[in-house]
Amino acid sequence: MSAAAATPRRPASHTSLRGHVRRATGRDHNPLCRPLDRAYSRLAAGAALMVLAAFVVAALVALLVYGSETHDAQRAARHRHVVTAVTTGPAQSDDPRAGSAREHAPARWTYPVGPGTGSVPVPDGTGPGTVVPVGLDDGGQPVGAPRSNGLVVSDAVLAGLGTATVLGSGTGGWYALRRRGLDRRAERSWESAWEQVEPRWSGRR
Repeated sequence: MSAAAATPRRPASHTSLRGHVRRATGRDHNPLCRPLDRAYSRLAAGAALMVLAAFVVAALVALLVYGSETHDAQRAARHRHVVTAVTTGPAQSDDPRAGSAREHAPARWTYPVGPGTGSVPVPDGTGPGTVVPVGLDDGGQPVGAPRSNGLVVSDAVLAGLGTATVLGSGTGGWYALRRRGLDRRAERSWESAWEQVEPRWSGRR
């Protein structure tokens, strides 16, 4: 028995997606099309649909993250007020052991709710008595600047890519397992058919 004869017959690898859809939905009336061929086509069409759905969900996640973070940044900007502060001590690194590049210095400022003091971010090397801008919330407490649009877009893109990767990996795993099961089914079907055909083909009785 040749190696070619021992290989289970499977759907042609060049079948287009349109052809798979026609076969999967029963609109392919080829008399040589077997139920197993339709199962392969349903798998291919299902995988394509799941990949498309994964991209749609990923895009929706990215849009939701972008909308949520943009709303938060706009709300933070409405409640952030920039005032002038005067440093009362030298700038110090946040964590010298960690090699932090950010520096803060003690400072005092005046705000409608009253004078305030606290630690504010300053440029490297800022000394006492330096005038620096500081952002305060409605209660007069220091707050950081709202997230920039660039960071918001970056978060949205990463969220979308992460979602697409997870869903795509799941689709790939499902396809591989299902394809393996169909391959085993094809092999068993071929062996059963060969047991019936081989005696007549070889002349044995």
